[in-house]
Amino acid sequence: MMAKMKWLAAASVILVAAALGLTDWFHRMTFPRPARVDVIIKTNSNTDAMEFWQVLVDGVHVAAEEFRVDVRVSGPRTEADVDVQIVMVEDAIESRPDAIVLAATDFDRLVPVAQKIVDRGIKLIILDSGINADIAHSTVQTDNVAAGNKAGRVMQEYLQGPAKIAIISFVKNAASHLDREKGVREVLEGDPRVVQLDTYSVDGSEQNAYAKVMEILRNDPGVTGVIGLNEGTTVGAGRAIRELGLKDRVTLVGFDNSLEEIKFLEEGVLKATVIQRPFSMGYLSIKTAAEVISGKKVPRTIDTGSLVITRKNMYEEENQKLLFPFVNS
Repeated sequence: MMAKMKWLAAASVILVAAALGLTDWFHRMTFPRPARVDVIIKTNSNTDAMEFWQVLVDGVHVAAEEFRVDVRVSGPRTEADVDVQIVMVEDAIESRPDAIVLAATDFDRLVPVAQKIVDRGIKLIILDSGINADIAHSTVQTDNVAAGNKAGRVMQEYLQGPAKIAIISFVKNAASHLDREKGVREVLEGDPRVVQLDTYSVDGSEQNAYAKVMEILRNDPGVTGVIGLNEGTTVGAGRAIRELGLKDRVTLVGFDNSLEEIKFLEEGVLKATVIQRPFSMGYLSIKTAAEVISGKKVPRTIDTGSLVITRKNMYEEENQKLLFPFVNS
């Protein structure tokens, strides 16, 4: 009798263990491990990151939770740190994530390491700023040439007589800036009122943008227009124009919608800014990565759009939602 009871107890243990094992197997089959995605942006410094990137990363995390993706976000201290970003991509490849989302700091120099991502069988999603190779599964970004066209057309509205215009580029060879400059030039180079259209690169520094615009406006009073190609250049230029008391003589057109840029709009220092949708950009990059990982077909290019905001239209309800995406109405 005792032996029979021991046998029954042992059998029960085996059955329970088998059941637990089956349950664990069923759980793994039903709820597979979350996909792993490395997101490597242009700058991720707590002190130097512009609001654009902070909002974009918020979109990344919201999508990661919704689509059950484990994300790791990294980036160099400044957008000019191309070599640092290349090393970060190399490290990400070695960790074998399911996908890498990359906002490239340089149009040409990121191509070899991006090719390595694809060669290792890792899905590649390009975010915000592209590379000189058509190898990504999808690209999520603003149509930057079209956005540059918009900035150029706004500048045209303020041109009076022979005009000298300075274009301020944050980094020399980032695709987003190259395309925006191209868009601006498509509009302004054909305008007979524009007698000078020069581009200045400021090595990824708002302070450098401020110093460069101060130098330009002090040395050449004939410059009556400045176009900043991103948040950092627009804020730096705005600081210079305000400090010199030239808001009524120099037209500033910029990009993005940081709190400082909104303040410049209200003051009349900034005449217009072409805003992007960084939250949507971050969100859609993770959504697209999750879909690619699961085998779904995705668009090769996803344009998240852009919109011109001025002091006249900034208080419209729909524009307020874009300018302040996290404020409850």
